[in-house]
Amino acid sequence: MAKCPPHSPAGTSPMSAPASFAPIHVRNPRTGERDYVIKPATPDEVASTADRLRMNQPAWLDLGLEKRIEALNAFADAVQDNRQAIFDALVADTGRVLITHIEIDNLKHMTDRMAGFAREIIKNEAARNSSVPTIMARTQLVPFPLVGIISPWNFPFLLGMIDSVPALIAGSAILYKPSEITPRHADPVRECFAQVPGLADVVDYAMGAGATGEAVIDNSDAVCFTGSVRTGRLVAERAASNFIPAFLEMGGKDPAIVLESADLERTAQVLLRGSVAATGQACQSVERIYVARPIHDALVERLAELAANVTLNTEAPDKGHIGPLIFEKQLATIQSHVDDAVEKGATVHCGGKPVEDGGTWYPATVVSGVDHTMRIMTDETFGPVLPVMPFDSIDEAVELANDSRYGLSANVFAGTEEEGVEVGRRLNGGVVSV
Repeated sequence: MAKCPPHSPAGTSPMSAPASFAPIHVRNPRTGERDYVIKPATPDEVASTADRLRMNQPAWLDLGLEKRIEALNAFADAVQDNRQAIFDALVADTGRVLITHIEIDNLKHMTDRMAGFAREIIKNEAARNSSVPTIMARTQLVPFPLVGIISPWNFPFLLGMIDSVPALIAGSAILYKPSEITPRHADPVRECFAQVPGLADVVDYAMGAGATGEAVIDNSDAVCFTGSVRTGRLVAERAASNFIPAFLEMGGKDPAIVLESADLERTAQVLLRGSVAATGQACQSVERIYVARPIHDALVERLAELAANVTLNTEAPDKGHIGPLIFEKQLATIQSHVDDAVEKGATVHCGGKPVEDGGTWYPATVVSGVDHTMRIMTDETFGPVLPVMPFDSIDEAVELANDSRYGLSANVFAGTEEEGVEVGRRLNGGVVSV
């Protein structure tokens, strides 16, 4: 594959203006202290790394699919062997324990799943008859030599691996830029790659912020990005200017519809967990709830009771239900959504204000009396906030749920599977859970 020369669009650097490569002092979300430092990679350093990775990629591809899968399984084993170092780094990055275990433990399952997909896809290379008599056609699958990966701060390890593992199984090399908000895990994970022969030659990290991310895009053959819509749009524009594909996953405002037939207690517990798990810092968190009017008040009351008992782990990462807000600036977004709703007539039943304890903390918050004139129902909040709105008919509920520029996932709570599926089929979501 011919690689277009790096291209910088005219005007201000889109992902970091002005570009800076001074050391970045990383904030601990639990304490608020800046207790870790990374040195951003410059464009020249990124280009040099990319050249080396691209040079090593053909040998990695020539290993064949099964040898590459073996190498990725060995990497997963190395991660388990070095689990404590990765765990400690991720806890320092995010301030949480349970989800950190899940992030690490998911790797082996993810590798097996991606390997299964790869084995199925490779079958498409078989020769087959073409539309022209006497001519056979064969599809040859060729990986992108170098895939740039720009991962987010909310699940630093898991979401980086979701892009890295399939790219490596396919035969690509990867140049990985973790978020500058949560970079601590990079060193122990890099050591795990180094323990597997062949992998260290086709994997490297580029530490830094937006300007480093631009350099990663400029020196890659394809880019995978997970993050905000605003930054994703800039990534897409820069990738397009380089004539490379961009694979983007950018946020959500996931709705939940609660039908009158739903079990109220079970629904309340699942909704709470779906909203406050990971402190609401997940793209598939429940961000807006539509409830049949006859059970609206009862559900709001029960949600408020449950939410009031959700504790923050201010004492220690393993003491309490939810951790801090990882990204300090996210607090302003969350609070502005709640304040906007209150100014327009909404009622806060619990929470609604940050907790001062060194880091950035926000309690589980239940809000009623909301509507679609409020940002809390239209914009991604990315925090532990449950806004609840009544509906009077199924048609109205579906219309409200689909009234969004997002479409990542959706949820339906019903008394029967048939009833839930019938409503779920009408929702605009990549994944609909019933």
